[in-house]
Amino acid sequence: MNLQNVLLNFIVYALPILAIIYIFVGIKLVKQKVDGRFNYFSVLMFSAAIYAFGYFLSLNSQNIEMMIFARNFENLGVIFIPTFGILFVAQFVKRKISEQIKYLLVAASGFLWILYITNPIHYLAFHWVKLTKVNGFSVASTSKNIGYYLILAYYAIFILFSTIELVKGLKKSKSPSLKKSYRFVLLSQQASWIAVFVILSGYDKFIDPTPIVILFILAMIGMNEVKNDLFELEINRWKQTFWNIGEVAFLINADHEIICMNPAAKLFFDEQKQSVSEILKILDRGDHKRSPVKIRADEAAHWFYVNKNDFDLKRKLVSYMLVDFTDRHQAEIALKESEERHRLLITQMAQGLAVHEVLFDQSGNPVDFRYLDANDSYEKLVGLKRADIIGKTALEVAPEMDKSWIEKYGQVAMTGQPIHFEFYDEHVDRYFEIVAYSPRFKQFATIISEVSERKKAEQEILYLSYHDYLTGLHNRRFYEEELGRLDIPVNLPITLIMADVNGLKLINDSFGHAMGDKLLKKSARLITEAVPESSIVARLGGDEFIVILPQTDIFQAVEVINNLKAKTANEKIGAFEISISYGYEIKEMEDQDIQEIYKRAEDDMYRHKLYESASIKNKTIELIMNTLYEKSSREMLHSRRVSEICKTIAVEMELSKDAVNQIGAAGLMHDIGKMGIDEKILNKEGLLNFEEWQEIQRHPEIGYRILSSSNEFSEMSKYVYEHHERWDGKGYPKKLKQEEISIQARIIGVADAYDAMTCDRTYRKGLSRTEAIRELRKNAGTQFDPEVTRIFVEKVLGEEV
Repeated sequence: MNLQNVLLNFIVYALPILAIIYIFVGIKLVKQKVDGRFNYFSVLMFSAAIYAFGYFLSLNSQNIEMMIFARNFENLGVIFIPTFGILFVAQFVKRKISEQIKYLLVAASGFLWILYITNPIHYLAFHWVKLTKVNGFSVASTSKNIGYYLILAYYAIFILFSTIELVKGLKKSKSPSLKKSYRFVLLSQQASWIAVFVILSGYDKFIDPTPIVILFILAMIGMNEVKNDLFELEINRWKQTFWNIGEVAFLINADHEIICMNPAAKLFFDEQKQSVSEILKILDRGDHKRSPVKIRADEAAHWFYVNKNDFDLKRKLVSYMLVDFTDRHQAEIALKESEERHRLLITQMAQGLAVHEVLFDQSGNPVDFRYLDANDSYEKLVGLKRADIIGKTALEVAPEMDKSWIEKYGQVAMTGQPIHFEFYDEHVDRYFEIVAYSPRFKQFATIISEVSERKKAEQEILYLSYHDYLTGLHNRRFYEEELGRLDIPVNLPITLIMADVNGLKLINDSFGHAMGDKLLKKSARLITEAVPESSIVARLGGDEFIVILPQTDIFQAVEVINNLKAKTANEKIGAFEISISYGYEIKEMEDQDIQEIYKRAEDDMYRHKLYESASIKNKTIELIMNTLYEKSSREMLHSRRVSEICKTIAVEMELSKDAVNQIGAAGLMHDIGKMGIDEKILNKEGLLNFEEWQEIQRHPEIGYRILSSSNEFSEMSKYVYEHHERWDGKGYPKKLKQEEISIQARIIGVADAYDAMTCDRTYRKGLSRTEAIRELRKNAGTQFDPEVTRIFVEKVLGEEV
């Protein structure tokens, strides 16, 4: 069977039917559109009908003249389809087109049609036309000229415009249903490219795709528009029912979009902060006349009964109607709250509550009590299930119960006098507070609250008020109270031992308070381990400890002191040797004042501390210097060179031998304060930032505090403190100037600067001796003492030359 014949027969019989359908749909939709706008889709349908009818006439033409007439009628529809197609798509996607453009499109179609019907004059559309009979139908074949390709180009413009606008509509639209319509029309129109391809490639001489493609596209668009129009009919039917009712009513589709809403619903949704999908989730939990739902509207909570029905099953339209039930619901809630208030107070309160009935013997004495009721909290607190105790007596539940409890509660039930007490239950390891009262004669209720956390907090507060937080020993408050308690004749003789940790301040300044805390904690442990268990050991504050030894004579006291010294003899914190000075005194007579005994013990301790502390401080300073050198080998070499330069300058300035040695030692220790500076800053590769430089500037003050703690180094501590002062008063830390700065500090300043300039750093190369001398001379009188600088340059460095 010839495919061309099959298609030809199909087109011939389908064309009149399609023409009638297009006319019917166009007229029907003209009537349906009520929004006041011109309906371009209806005109598009009329154009399609003209094309279909004209094509039908051309196929049934008997001669060439009738064929040309039919084709002119057919081309009227063909040429106006893209015009009204563009206007329809613009109207469909809500794209505004100016009136001038509309007139221009109509004029273009009119021009092309006139070009076709006047072809015998100019032959711009085609040069010749030939009529061929196929199965009794007339098929025309023509030559193509510019007019034909203008129509083809016009169709291409229509397809491109439609594609672009529909794609834009798809991206902008948030409505799933509208997106479906856009997508359907967009995909349908893409069939047009088939016809364009066939015509441009020349295959249209075998089969003309134009009528099939045009009629298919318009049929698809018409089907979509009819579907949308029937949808509007359903909406109008819904409006007739729900538009004027006073309740909230709205219609949604399968995508949970609101398709239509009455005025009451519009007000309702305008007041909502929640999305439509969130509101629908809430509404779907409700049930008409059974369980209302709560929704906030106009800043207040409203209760609604939800009436939900399937309005159109085929289109999956669901209608909602909300009946405001707020006033009645609030009345019901108030009633329920009134009924439930007391029950909730009992069942939901954190305290355990149990009601009991007291049982009496024949003499009227309470012998037992029966459980009448208990709440959930009572179960949790006492560990007894309601089901296991209700209706049973106390002795049935706990046969080992102390009878005094029964007597105590019996008194409450008989007299009506409430009682309040606390007790510890060792079985559950909890503290409880109990209030018992009588709600009616011969009955009592107990309210039980667990107070374990409060008791623990009280115990912790009590512990902290009598103990030192750092060492865990008793504090001064406990010591004073305990001393008053023990200061009685039966405890004589009473020995007081004072202990003072040597070098604590030096350790804090040099190694930080964390190291100092370790020293205190270890000292506290050593003292506690060395004294008898019956002793009272307390930390008075800072570095001072005291031991109270009741019933301890002088021989026992000396033995304890020896134990303490032996215990701490070889102990260390890191590399630092622990040193503790001790003193003691004994109260042997009742009339002796215990505070006087305390003062004598303190004085004795300070006598020992005078020589013990000095020794440990000197050792500590040596340790600090060694530790600093371990942290930075650069600092060690720098300090030694500065010391040698300082001694050489002092010799040239004809200072005494002692002064030369002293300034050499000061030069060696001039940067001891860097022990208190972060190691990362000391060894940083590169320039220091502002914060790091401020931290470095603290080292003269730290060095002063370290050295001034020792009598041996107290004088040179001043030189270390001032060695970064400037001759012009712009140095640090005190901004001293000229002779306000000690000569030793001025010498150290020159020596320190020269060595710093001539040594390599990670961020720069060291200066040559010549360059360093130039810098010294340049800054003499501003940064450096000019006389010290002159002597150093001319005599010290000159001698080296």
